[in-house]
Amino acid sequence: MVLRGGARSLRLLAAVAPLLLLVRLEISPAFSPLLARRSVVKYDLAKQVPAEVTTQALEAAVLAPNHFLSEPWRFYTSGPETREKLCGLNEAKRKAAEAVPEMLVVTIASEHSLSEKLGLEDHAAVACAVQNFMLSLASNGIGSKWMTGALGAAPEDVLAAVGAGSGEKLMGVIWYGFPAKPLSEDSRAPPRKKGLGGVLTSLP
Repeated sequence: MVLRGGARSLRLLAAVAPLLLLVRLEISPAFSPLLARRSVVKYDLAKQVPAEVTTQALEAAVLAPNHFLSEPWRFYTSGPETREKLCGLNEAKRKAAEAVPEMLVVTIASEHSLSEKLGLEDHAAVACAVQNFMLSLASNGIGSKWMTGALGAAPEDVLAAVGAGSGEKLMGVIWYGFPAKPLSEDSRAPPRKKGLGGVLTSLP
């Protein structure tokens, strides 16, 4: 039993090893990514997001809770050619899209209908992966915004622009980059109408 447990520990360590080499871009040790992460729309185009920061965020994404390890998430990073395709999907919003340093297209590849239990679990897993990705970015002072509106274009056009596989469905496009105004834990979160008290039932 000790040997089997040790083997499991080694496999877990190997899985998370990339996250142990964390990149930190002059962020306070007490900085809270959860409090600082807010949707960012204005970016500093003069600063480029280091490739290792994006890789670290993707490594965090795939550690999301995932029933049966179906790994339904698919990620498409966008080089200059792909970004041009994405920016050109809606000429009315081209200027806004071109003001974003980086774009990550996220899709779901599930064997199940999204109206079924296992399909819903896959959908939830991808949503968790997106949150992990954005929190990891925030830990390095990188702002992001989850665009579910598909850049004002039809989802199938976004999928075609990145060459998504058959059956994949769009979860969104993540804008990210160094924010024009640094992230702060004091950033005002949108007010919750219900708050915790409106959604929590304390059972005996």
